[in-house]
Amino acid sequence: ACGGGGGGGTTPAPVPAIQRLTAAPVAVGDGALITATFSGGAGRIEPDIGAVRSGVAVSTPPLAGPRRYTLVVEAAGHPSARGELEVVPAYRDRYVTVGTPQPLQYHAAVSAPDGSVIVIGGSRGMSALSEAVDRFDPATRTFTRIGAMATGRAQHSATRLGDMRALVLGGLTGLSSGGFAELVDLGTGAVEAAGRPVRPRIRHASVALDDGRVLVVGGLQSDSVELWDPATRSFRLVAARMHNVREFPTATRLADGRVLIVGGDHIGPSQRLAEIFDPRTERFEAVASPLDAERRAMHEAHALPDGRVLVLGGELSTGASLEPLDSVLLFDPATQTLSLHGRLDMPRSLVRSLLLPDDQVRLFGGQTGAAGAARSAGAYAPDRAARALAAMPAGRAWHTLSALADGRILILGGDDDAGGAVGNALLYE
Repeated sequence: ACGGGGGGGTTPAPVPAIQRLTAAPVAVGDGALITATFSGGAGRIEPDIGAVRSGVAVSTPPLAGPRRYTLVVEAAGHPSARGELEVVPAYRDRYVTVGTPQPLQYHAAVSAPDGSVIVIGGSRGMSALSEAVDRFDPATRTFTRIGAMATGRAQHSATRLGDMRALVLGGLTGLSSGGFAELVDLGTGAVEAAGRPVRPRIRHASVALDDGRVLVVGGLQSDSVELWDPATRSFRLVAARMHNVREFPTATRLADGRVLIVGGDHIGPSQRLAEIFDPRTERFEAVASPLDAERRAMHEAHALPDGRVLVLGGELSTGASLEPLDSVLLFDPATQTLSLHGRLDMPRSLVRSLLLPDDQVRLFGGQTGAAGAARSAGAYAPDRAARALAAMPAGRAWHTLSALADGRILILGGDDDAGGAVGNALLYE
């Protein structure tokens, strides 16, 4: 006889499962600590992180805004388990002071692809307008001279192109023959001639088009627009004219390549608040608005991810005085209408603002009626009530804002309450 054998079956492999996926609270500019608890397989977090161990916290790269992460747990022979987590960093709502080489006002600032900010020209507390091109390095929080324009400039525009350059034009210049444009290389600081605008431009707006050209809009006593062609480095005046002169308008590129032009001061008898320029036909289209009589200028405009455009604040010319505005307008491309949408935390003219990755607009300083250079700041979003942010250490108007790669905001230069140049920069975090 032979003995019988016992024998059970093999134990089945565990099935991938996720118990928890959490992140600790995190501030803008910092990395978040994510902890994944899982079983039954190997885990990884995408993007940015890779392989992880259950229960062991891992850090993300610095976060500039909301970021969605996916945990994947895998084991051979079983479907993978997946879990998602959106990490939303919060602003500390505070300012860090950064020293600048000189006081600064009426300059231009352009964000470079490498994360630095290029500061171009302006009035820098000397007897002549500055021709300097400087780089602000967010890692070291220092400014370095990298180039020089052919002439000093103030109140000019600097439009970032798609090839590491910026087109600088208009404004006040240090040379009597300074009615020319220049190209600034945002990587090296090298400066090249870029042609001569057909009309002198100051108090204008400029915007890069989808095809690489630049549209230059209005300016002092101007109802004209012109196009700059990068292939020929030349400007061409468009035959069609805007409905009225526009000084300090905004020009916002729409999702379909057209440009929404809003506001701009003038003294003419008739007024159209907004119109659209189509680069393909080089004609203007009317925008319907119940606010057509408003002579709004010194406002801000931002294209939202869904294609609509927010127009925020500014000032209304009443003939005898200038009235700061708290109203927010919304342009809907589906109906081609511009209508009242909400209110800011307070009236603001000459305010500077940024639309950030969390879809909120942050606004800093400007003129509020009570202050020629306000300390106050606020936030606005289309689906939320406006709210106040922490006040800046000192008031600013005519300053610039630049979004840094880590989410912080560089607030640079401007006028103080007495009209002098502000002598430092701020980082809002």
